[in-house]
Amino acid sequence: MANQSLTTFDTVLKDYYRGPIVELLNQEMYLITWVEKQSVNDMGTFTGRRIIFPVHTGRNRGRGGTTDGGQLTAAGYQTYLDGIETPKYLNQGIELTDMVIEQTKSDEGAFVRALESEMDGAMRDLRKDASRMAYGTGDGLLGTVNAAGSTNQIQVDNGQYIAVGDTVDVLVKATGATITNGTAVLVTAVAYNGTASSATQAQALITLGGGAVTVASGTHGVYITGDRNNESNGLRNMLATGRTLHSINSTTYPIWDSNVLDAGQSNPAEDQFMQIAQRARQRSGFTIDRFVTTFGVQRRLANTYQSLKRWNDGNATNIDGGYEAIMVSAGGKPTPVVADVDAVNGQVFALNQGSFAWCELGRPDWLTAPEGPGQIFHLRDGSTAGTKLAIWQAWIRWYAQFICVAPHRSGRIINLNGDLPVLRA
Repeated sequence: MANQSLTTFDTVLKDYYRGPIVELLNQEMYLITWVEKQSVNDMGTFTGRRIIFPVHTGRNRGRGGTTDGGQLTAAGYQTYLDGIETPKYLNQGIELTDMVIEQTKSDEGAFVRALESEMDGAMRDLRKDASRMAYGTGDGLLGTVNAAGSTNQIQVDNGQYIAVGDTVDVLVKATGATITNGTAVLVTAVAYNGTASSATQAQALITLGGGAVTVASGTHGVYITGDRNNESNGLRNMLATGRTLHSINSTTYPIWDSNVLDAGQSNPAEDQFMQIAQRARQRSGFTIDRFVTTFGVQRRLANTYQSLKRWNDGNATNIDGGYEAIMVSAGGKPTPVVADVDAVNGQVFALNQGSFAWCELGRPDWLTAPEGPGQIFHLRDGSTAGTKLAIWQAWIRWYAQFICVAPHRSGRIINLNGDLPVLRA
């Protein structure tokens, strides 16, 4: 005798969807949030072609002694330079069909309204990407190829800012020239193939969906498509030596150098933190407010405290809405060491907060037509001239630049032992 089963009764069984949507993405943005609390010299918002800020670079050297009735010292003068920056045009687009907007307007139709979800998500993602840029090299480089080959898998020295689903360019770093098969290839896999606590700890093998590419070690680099030289300054070019920052060349003007300590691929130690903090204070007279690093470096530092019987819960603190820190002695005062999910593998950034600002033409906002303020969405053009598709497009933009008015007040420690990066989403 036949019986009713789940298979035969399947067409009348209901699916039960239980909300709310579960968030799987890490939305932390520690550095960008912390910097936004500080607007140096009211630099926050500006208009015009570029921003110029004066920098005091030299003392009056008209000094010396003289004899009774002797010749006075020749007069000197204070020297100044102009720091010059232009905004970077950061943006992110969304696109929805008119039908999905209409059919998700009610709670009965969907757990989330597609329009609100995409708009809120784009704003959050734009800020998240700016947080990545804030740790960058200023030219958009994500990782440098460190193994020659001709394949669809390329090895880079640092893959922590490359994620599956990214569309990237593989370019000649020096010139921006494209590789032979063109640009804009999709990343289909990222696998970390280095060793923790070593110089290869951030190394990754990147699989590209566009076929084989011919690359040379040290010559080629990976960039978000279109981003080469179009991203904001980042801490790695700000807190460096022998480079040009805000149009000032620190090779010519060494006071514009930051402070860099090479740890030689060692475990972090409190003495290293003291050294970099003291260098900054000796050169600038300012103290470090915060050390920002990765979880791997922070944990290894805490482990040294444990082995020396110096670690206890009283040395831990909770700052800025839940970001946990441990304290180090830095030039006579305890200074928090904070772990940030976006921080650069194997590096510590010793920051004087008053030196940094996001200089912007305005707050992040949706692109609108000048003649019709408030009109955010536009119908997508069809393939035939004069036709439109039932698809709405919009772009959020932030015209801004990350600025450091006094690099010598801060610094960084490089080549510290840490963990393999965690895959990004």
